[in-house]
Amino acid sequence: MKHNFIRIISFSVAFFFILNLSVQAKESTPKIYADIGPSHWAYEYISDMKDKKIILGQPDGKFYPEQAITRAEAVQYIYTALNIDSISPSEFIYEDVPQDAAYKEAVYTLSELGVIQKAKNFNPNGYLTRAQLSKMICLAFQVEVDQKNKMKFRDINSIHWAKHYIESLADIAVLGGTGNNYFSPNRNVTRAQMAAILTRVLDFKDQLSNYEIIYDYLQKDYISSKNQNPQWITEVVTLVNTERQKQGLKPLVYDYKLAQIAVVKANDMISKGYFDHESPTYGKPWDMAGIFDYSFTSFGENIAKNFSTPKSVVDAWLNSTKHRENILKKSFTNIGVACIKGTDGKYYWVQLFSSK
Repeated sequence: MKHNFIRIISFSVAFFFILNLSVQAKESTPKIYADIGPSHWAYEYISDMKDKKIILGQPDGKFYPEQAITRAEAVQYIYTALNIDSISPSEFIYEDVPQDAAYKEAVYTLSELGVIQKAKNFNPNGYLTRAQLSKMICLAFQVEVDQKNKMKFRDINSIHWAKHYIESLADIAVLGGTGNNYFSPNRNVTRAQMAAILTRVLDFKDQLSNYEIIYDYLQKDYISSKNQNPQWITEVVTLVNTERQKQGLKPLVYDYKLAQIAVVKANDMISKGYFDHESPTYGKPWDMAGIFDYSFTSFGENIAKNFSTPKSVVDAWLNSTKHRENILKKSFTNIGVACIKGTDGKYYWVQLFSSK
């Protein structure tokens, strides 16, 4: 019993020590602003906006997270987040936007881009609602807006003017509701909410820029197009181009958009349980390319599975007449490759070729 008591005391001391370290670590996390500490729900978002110099605190050292933003503030934040060159107005000047206004460049640029409507007045000091911001974010960051969305809100009916903007952004987790499945479209946007939305939409744009997601015009949804084993992909392209150069042909250019389509095809074969050039979802390879808005003059596809190295799969393709013809086709200029490991542990390879 004595030994057990000692073990219990030792465990209690250790647990207290660990807990105390955890509390100290949390308390040592610095405040971003006088009113924004690590316990605030938007701490990470506000920190991100501060680091990127998009939304900053006030001169008194506070952020005022629950303060509603004005239309002038909103366009300035969006314009800064876009990081684009300014555009001069083509033929109009808002009567209520002073020539020396700090936000003038943002207003003119976003109006020329169609993000805000050209009109006689801009109403810079008016507050911005959550519904209005949803439309602005979709237009500014070119988010695909469609009528087929998973997310629904109890206070957004079928004829609400911003329904598709709101639901499209909710589907990609750029914005969410205000509780109990409500969206509160007429509620003013706060500074904390703006920080969260801009952080999320910039993360979304980064995924697009890194070819990790792609918009599926058939399914009306953004889907994963992230390639597995990027080193293997590079090796396959190198092996293919080495063979082409042996035959006196120009090397193929690696095409990231084409590779995204190859990933989608590989994932489709895995999820639908087939192995064929014609997809039950997207049809023939060239039809699939069209669905993903990929332009080409000629198109080809090689597929394979059960090969666990780049060299083995390329050798197999080269030893097959039809597959070899694709690899050595003179008119092809671009190549995209995918290698996805299925739930059965087998690798599914897709090699796409195009002429541009």
